[in-house]
Amino acid sequence: MSQNSGLSDNTDILLIYPKTGQDIGSNVAPPHALLTIAAPLVRKGYKVKIVDQRRDMNWRKTVSSQMEKQPICVGISSMTGTQLYFALEAARLIRQLDNGKTPIVWGGAHPTILPGQTLKNEHVDIVSIGESDMTFMELVEALQSKAPLSGVKGIAFKDGANVVMTPQRELLDIETLLPVPWDIVNVEDYIQPDFYLKKSPRTLDIGQTSRGCPFKCGFCSSSSIRGHRWRAMSAEKSIEMIVDAVRRFNLNGIWIRDDEFYIDRRRANRVCEGIIKNDLGISWYTSGTRIDVFNKASDEEIALLKKAGAYVLKFGAESGSNRILKLMDKGITWEDTIKTNLKAKRHGIIPAFGLMVGFPTETFDEMNQTIDLAFRLKEDNPAAQLEAITTYTALPNTPLYNMAIERGLKPPNDLEGWIDWEFIEYDFPGRKIPWFSCSQRKKIGNICYMYTIANAVPNLIGSIRSSLLRFILKMISVPFVKFYRYRIRKKYYVFAPELQFFRFIRDKVLYKSHIVLR
Repeated sequence: MSQNSGLSDNTDILLIYPKTGQDIGSNVAPPHALLTIAAPLVRKGYKVKIVDQRRDMNWRKTVSSQMEKQPICVGISSMTGTQLYFALEAARLIRQLDNGKTPIVWGGAHPTILPGQTLKNEHVDIVSIGESDMTFMELVEALQSKAPLSGVKGIAFKDGANVVMTPQRELLDIETLLPVPWDIVNVEDYIQPDFYLKKSPRTLDIGQTSRGCPFKCGFCSSSSIRGHRWRAMSAEKSIEMIVDAVRRFNLNGIWIRDDEFYIDRRRANRVCEGIIKNDLGISWYTSGTRIDVFNKASDEEIALLKKAGAYVLKFGAESGSNRILKLMDKGITWEDTIKTNLKAKRHGIIPAFGLMVGFPTETFDEMNQTIDLAFRLKEDNPAAQLEAITTYTALPNTPLYNMAIERGLKPPNDLEGWIDWEFIEYDFPGRKIPWFSCSQRKKIGNICYMYTIANAVPNLIGSIRSSLLRFILKMISVPFVKFYRYRIRKKYYVFAPELQFFRFIRDKVLYKSHIVLR
């Protein structure tokens, strides 16, 4: 097989990245889950085609044309929630096109957490469990040569009516990660003003320089999937990855998507020194910064971050209640969050804080403490970004999951049941947060909607590429933003029937639709 140019008429492997239901502006990042498993295949000469439903509005036609080339298999990646809906839509199309001749391989967070249940679905043949960089390549080779699948580590597959689980695959040495195979996607589709880096119009999510997290936050599935282990590329390889992407695509902004970029400050400092030495002149942000780790950093270390272009650092503040923070085993207090906010302000770095409500045993007084914390952060540091308050979502294999089950949670018993898991509020007793009454669940939903409209919506609109659409949506949103910012501050969230309009927009425009706001 010849080396993949991304333009070949043949397709050995078809990979599909489904819509997520939140495909607005810079939320549409490159499909790194597929790019990482494609890299070893491309290196071996396989021809890989990625279909990104978020960018290909005619994805059905594209998939149909690719299936005519009889690929070895089709891979579909999915997280828990809305993405499963679109993943199943793609899988059904494939079944219709080839009558079940082509194996459909599912991977990603949800199939990894529940491989057995996922395999019960008729549109799933094989599940690749966990990090699939090497697993998927070995699986492709086994399918091509018709070798026994039992010889491939890290998968589950159907054997008649039985499900076979092969031995677990060891976690990858991150230093061996291959470069991102950018040639198999249209990179310009993913270069845009970012949620945070609006003054850097050519911003790109370049991928990870490390994987995993050693902490045990009770709600987090990412850490659980990777065994609470953190593994990093060397600083030298990380710098090479950053420099190559910036110069190759003429970027003035990047997102480093590590779960924990700053956990090893010495390594992070060397990466920052490399960015400065190469005179990249970029702004960047990272989604992984621990509040306690940041507070331990010296002023010199934070100044180095700033000099290297660190514009926004995202922090998981989670709650304004120390009891709830202890319940989730977060390892911080709300006072630590206040300290981080002021420290970032002093150094001219914008902190972005994520918050949650709805945990088992949480009271509305404690939820109000979280709202108060948010406004305290903004008062102390007007530049601080507050993102959204989300509702706690119980996911299998997370530390708090058993507590959720004990308190009445009734998880779905099939793949389709997880589709609306993220958005269930008060309509389904026993699901999402059943430890609250129907009226309480409704209030919690109102908190999350009001807070998101007041804080996250302006940033989302600012990252939309179309200046006309951006202007129109901004004009429409301004009165709602001001109105709900006032209401959430005053805790006027008990009665809000007008929010049904926004739920309708979510369901009809984003959730289970093919509209993407760019």
